[in-house]
Amino acid sequence: MHSSDIKAPAGSSQGPEEWTKARLDVTWAGARDGLWDWDVGSNRMRVSRRWKEIIGYRDEEIGDSQDEWLRRVHPRDLVSFKNALNATIDGLSENLEVEFRMLHKDGSWRWIYCHGKRHGEFELLGGSITDVTSIKANENRLLHEAFHDSLTGLPNKRLFMDRLGLCLTRRSQRDGQPVGVIYIDLDRFHVVNDSLGVETGDLLLMEVKERLTRCLRLGDTLGRLGGDKFAVLLDGIASMQDADHFAQDLQAIFEAPMNLGGHDVFTAASMGVALCTDEDESGAELLRNAITAMHHAKEDGAVPYQVFDPVMNEAAKDRLVMEADLNLALKNQEFVLHYQPIVSFKDGGLVAFEALVRWNHPERGLVRPDLFIPIAEETGLIVPLGKWVLEEACRQMHKWRKSFPGGSEVRVAVNISARQMESPALIQEIVDALKDSGLDASGLDLELTESVVMGRTKENAARLQELRDMGIKLLIDDFGTGYSSLSHLRNFPIHALKIDRSFVFGMEFDPGKAQIVRTILVLAKSLGLSVVAEGIETVDALKMLRDLDCEHGQGYFFSAAMDGDSAEAWLENPPRW
Repeated sequence: MHSSDIKAPAGSSQGPEEWTKARLDVTWAGARDGLWDWDVGSNRMRVSRRWKEIIGYRDEEIGDSQDEWLRRVHPRDLVSFKNALNATIDGLSENLEVEFRMLHKDGSWRWIYCHGKRHGEFELLGGSITDVTSIKANENRLLHEAFHDSLTGLPNKRLFMDRLGLCLTRRSQRDGQPVGVIYIDLDRFHVVNDSLGVETGDLLLMEVKERLTRCLRLGDTLGRLGGDKFAVLLDGIASMQDADHFAQDLQAIFEAPMNLGGHDVFTAASMGVALCTDEDESGAELLRNAITAMHHAKEDGAVPYQVFDPVMNEAAKDRLVMEADLNLALKNQEFVLHYQPIVSFKDGGLVAFEALVRWNHPERGLVRPDLFIPIAEETGLIVPLGKWVLEEACRQMHKWRKSFPGGSEVRVAVNISARQMESPALIQEIVDALKDSGLDASGLDLELTESVVMGRTKENAARLQELRDMGIKLLIDDFGTGYSSLSHLRNFPIHALKIDRSFVFGMEFDPGKAQIVRTILVLAKSLGLSVVAEGIETVDALKMLRDLDCEHGQGYFFSAAMDGDSAEAWLENPPRW
């Protein structure tokens, strides 16, 4: 359609061309986007008032020349913008669609989306510009959230793995200089989270992030890979010795307490160190090696970090096999209970048996609990296993109480894991175990670690009170090794503390251990609690504990854990100490 085909409105004194121009002027003035056209042949450009307003200018402040546009485009975007224009002018592209930054009058850079089209017959381009700064900001925010941890702002696993992959690719350009990964797992973080609140847990994670960041070298990457798991990417490290020293520096940051909302909190971490020296090793393999080394450090407990050794992979494979076997063990009834006596220092008589589970593996023989209990904890199998232990211990103790007059007051102590404590079914399972076995509630002791007791403080206090009201005695096991809060401890309906064997064993030779035991006994007495000392192996340790007014003891000095037949022999002819 040409301008000659357009008729002016009736009563108008203007001709068709004037009317068409008026319509275009109204359109340009009212358009929400900034309009422009460019006669390439004569190099004349026209931009609308709105075009100028988008970059902060009034109509009369800048002209319509091409130079006014190009000199405001960001230098890094100018080449791509010109290439897009030329492609449209030369007919290589049907439409002009390009994003670039333009300098606003206030000095800021605004993201502009430019759309245009070339007229088929004439060297004429026309189109519009739109300010998309807010859209780009949202895109950048979403992109940042996709690759960064929302709490700490650190790279998440996705970005960490991407950077790890780039580092491995660059190794060939650096004469094969090793790339290292240090995987960090905070120890007992959930205890802080549960006892002091999620907010305090978040403060702890932020403080750990700040301390770790201060240790980084230029080019290193610190990431939060989820929960209480962090990782450091060492982009080029001279040797394993340097990586080892770096891990020592990281470990040192946990020595000083962290003041979190008025609470002084000590925390520690288990770390795994892995170096890539094989050109074919992937980022996933390197991270997996660091995680494997971390697990060895956590299981060892003697050192805060371990350096990956290929032998560890064999151990990891063995662990997978054990997990599979463990799943079948309950169905195949491969578990048995052993019983270790707890003796009264008052009269030297037997007061209780602690029920300790053993795995009678069809090929491995009797498997120690320290080899399979952690796996059961991690996989959740500890819940059905703990239920079986509870039922079997109650059944056996009821039978012994009926069969042996001298054992009518003997109790059985059963350990309750963190996973069991969190289970809503725990109370009913205990009620059912007592009812089905016929054992009176006074014949059952439940042992819980400090971390189990201190987790989810309010809920656990109510649950423990319900158990105490049933007549069950409650003990804190391994006391002295976890996070203790005396103000919280007073709120729990506990009957006794069990001093961890690490303090009792060798106390006769170590004044420091003896002082810890003495302090725990004084604390217990002030709280009205009785005490069981674990790990007694010598007569000298026994004498020291008696002199300190400790009430009960347990350990190899009296007896190792016994199978059911041996425990019956004790009950039939109970020794006196």
